[in-house]
Amino acid sequence: MNALHNLQTAAVSIRSVRKVYGDPDSGPVALKSVDLDIRDNEFFTLLGPSGCGKTTLLRMIAGFEFPTSGEIRLYGENIADRPPYARPVNTVFQHYALFPHMTIAENLAFGLESHPMGQRLGKAAVAERVREMLALVQMERFAERRPTQLSGGQQQRVALARALAPHPKVLLLDEPLSALDLKLRQAMREELKTIQGKTGITFIFVTHDQEEALTMSDRIAVLANGEVQQVGRPADIYEQPRNRFVADFIGETNFLPAQVAELADDQALFRIPGGHALRAQSRDGLRAGAEVTLSIRPERLRLVDADSPEATPCSLVEQIYLGTDLQYQVSLADGTRLRVRAPNSAGQSQRFAPGQRLGLQFDRDSASVLLD
Repeated sequence: MNALHNLQTAAVSIRSVRKVYGDPDSGPVALKSVDLDIRDNEFFTLLGPSGCGKTTLLRMIAGFEFPTSGEIRLYGENIADRPPYARPVNTVFQHYALFPHMTIAENLAFGLESHPMGQRLGKAAVAERVREMLALVQMERFAERRPTQLSGGQQQRVALARALAPHPKVLLLDEPLSALDLKLRQAMREELKTIQGKTGITFIFVTHDQEEALTMSDRIAVLANGEVQQVGRPADIYEQPRNRFVADFIGETNFLPAQVAELADDQALFRIPGGHALRAQSRDGLRAGAEVTLSIRPERLRLVDADSPEATPCSLVEQIYLGTDLQYQVSLADGTRLRVRAPNSAGQSQRFAPGQRLGLQFDRDSASVLLD
């Protein structure tokens, strides 16, 4: 991260933002009441399924939509009523919208000269800025080519360079990798993160892809049904999901019914099916005897021999070969089904067989308590 930027400074502050289409009293609600602070020089991701409100929120920051109520502030200034051209932000869309009759350099120059910042520059300064941006995205040698002569990944780089050319304070990215194939998407994730670090510009990235969000983001806001479900670092979102939706949407997980047996400081002891005990971090409002749901990631469980100490008895139902990993489905004594994931080490795929009696061990702090 650029040391000149303060990650505690709010680049974008969103306060009680609500968006209703049509009649404010009876129209469809896209966003209910969103509060968010996005920090300066942060790679921040809005993550959620289709229809959750993430793109609507991004479009309101850009100025393409206006909130029904609430405030959107950019470095302290309320911009909720400003048109797009009066906001120091820029957007990279899913479709790059490059002019096919222009060269790559001409596309960048045209975009810059059409921007209020670029209009203050002379031709020499515009040309220098174009060269600088093409170098940033490693596209200098393609300056005289036309968009139809570029691959999808190269066009994406050009669209990114064009959006960065006017020095926006915030760059908005609306699922810009969705049209690329898997390996190219993975490569572009690394490039986007590198470019964000080099420029020091706040990036706000919209995606429905959990892996993109986890690998690229400083922080993530998970949205569903027009509301923010949880905000946090990728590790916090994954390891300590706040509710059932977040736990289920981010990666794979097991939901395990449990009863609170004991509370001590910030830890709680839970009884799980079969009478075995499991410790997890406590949550506000827990009380002894309460019925709760635990979330346990498959990689935090281990299969061991049936007579291993402190193991919960289970039987193997199914084994799935995933290449790098093996996934097992096991059944506890009461019929509860759980998934277990293990690295595919030498000989591991031959170790267990369906129907075999086994023991299940839980990693320390493997469970998180869900609020709903």
